[in-house]
Amino acid sequence: MGEQGERDENDLRSGIIDQLEQSLTMSQGMMTNLKLDPKTRERWTQLHTNTAQVLNQVLRDKQYRDWEKRLKELEAAGRIPRKTVWSRDTSSEDNGRSVSL
Repeated sequence: MGEQGERDENDLRSGIIDQLEQSLTMSQGMMTNLKLDPKTRERWTQLHTNTAQVLNQVLRDKQYRDWEKRLKELEAAGRIPRKTVWSRDTSSEDNGRSVSL
């Protein structure tokens, strides 16, 4: 993905995050509004829960993409090994794991 496409995707994701946060603020107010009947407040609570789940997923996806991008940068710079090799030596304290450089 090009730099412009990446920027557009980040702008879109930021806009979605802002909208979800605004929705959470509004639903919080509605579900605690004692002037509304319990059934209506219950529906707002469900909407609030669903919105929070979507926001969490969007934030997780963003974090995953950021980690993936950073990992590629580190690999390209040669600062971390590209793969892990499992050794068969079971006497080591780290359960047989070793890193190949």
